Amino acid sequence: MKKILISLAAAGTAIAMVPLFAAFEAHVINVTARIENALEVPVKFLEYGTVFPQEYLLKDVPVQLSRSFLAEDRVDDVEYIIRQKPKCAITWQGPSGWEYDNTVGPDGTHIYTATGHVTLDPVDRPVTDCGPAPRQLDTSKGETWGVLPLLCPYLSKDENTEDGSETNNDGNMPAFHEPYTIVGHQIVWNEVKGRLSKLAQDIADNWVIDLAVPCFGGYCAQDWADFVLDKNPNAGDPNQWVQPIENEHKVFGCDLWIEVGGISLPPTLGCQEELDAMLVLDRSGSIDSTELGVLKNAAKAFVDALVPSADTAHIGEVSFASSASLDVHLTDDGAAVKAAIDLLASGGLTNLQAAIDTAKTELDNPGDGHDRADATSPDYMIIITDGAPTTGGDSAAAAAAAKAAGIKIYVVGVGVTSGTEDFLKNTIATSPDYYFSAADFDDLQTILEGLVSCE
Repeated sequence: MKKILISLAAAGTAIAMVPLFAAFEAHVINVTARIENALEVPVKFLEYGTVFPQEYLLKDVPVQLSRSFLAEDRVDDVEYIIRQKPKCAITWQGPSGWEYDNTVGPDGTHIYTATGHVTLDPVDRPVTDCGPAPRQLDTSKGETWGVLPLLCPYLSKDENTEDGSETNNDGNMPAFHEPYTIVGHQIVWNEVKGRLSKLAQDIADNWVIDLAVPCFGGYCAQDWADFVLDKNPNAGDPNQWVQPIENEHKVFGCDLWIEVGGISLPPTLGCQEELDAMLVLDRSGSIDSTELGVLKNAAKAFVDALVPSADTAHIGEVSFASSASLDVHLTDDGAAVKAAIDLLASGGLTNLQAAIDTAKTELDNPGDGHDRADATSPDYMIIITDGAPTTGGDSAAAAAAAKAAGIKIYVVGVGVTSGTEDFLKNTIATSPDYYFSAADFDDLQTILEGLVSCE
């Protein structure tokens, strides 16, 4: 019987060969992705312990780009926010005062607390839902599950590190504020914004979380108002921050939520409304006539894609071999730039230092009739080369000087060795994000036109 069944199956396959293939053909594409956090926040909780009215206590919360984010060349910066939300916990009254269950789990967080979910009732009064208790309550010692008295209004948030090449790219919020307001039947969170950027060399923030301890009932010191207004001149009536006497001796709480709002790719030229850009083109003897023709076509397509005009992009061109030449000043005349590109002829060594210095001189000379003010027209250099320097001075020092002058340097390495790529990517380009690898000159046009896109 087994042989018969097999032969019948084979016969059926032979008879229905075409329709079976058409009806049941399938292609499986295996899709995988490793999902990582963009930020690392090593601190899991802050414990201020027992505190007293009008004390002022400081603790640090570092926020930094994750190792995975730093290793990924495709992304550059992270925008994030810090919000304060009610904290729910299991509490009971012990021999020495109120206590809460602060058991820490394997991940370093409190496992028997939760963030309260705030909603509005029909008359716009806030209601906090803690959800079910995370464990069985011990009623014999009076354990209860609910919202802790709110510590959020008394916490400030100030970022105190340098922000690399970007200045003051993080917000701040002093103590004595509400964690949210109600506007138009909606909860609007009072949040603080933070930003980290590899390009700006700002990869870590340190937030100082200050606790300005409140007083209770009619037991505030005479200088309570001065204490409040010293910490926050916009705090309003200092009396609104006085806690009711029934909250004395209780455990207060607040959850700080650090939420990623957006991740950005490195900026492209097309996203700039106005810019000054210098094309820096290798025309050394290692580039044959066919390759040079492809390079010319790609460079001219780049000029067309940038659409130079009086009020937007200005572009110039430097070429280099054993020495460098300024072939055309920064201009809004795209035809003039393309005509200069057409005149290029290859031959000689590779003097990258002279090329960078020549382009820097053109870009770092506002008021000469070509370079415009950097505040409104940022400067860019786009270097295309097929190898490492073979003559001239210190190209790394030349690139460092250009970067110090505020010039962003893109580099496209064409068919280069791994060692040359490391040099161009990590030493010449503004950052690894500004380096692009082309297998050969045929890849150039796609890369250059991609630099002009804005997505």
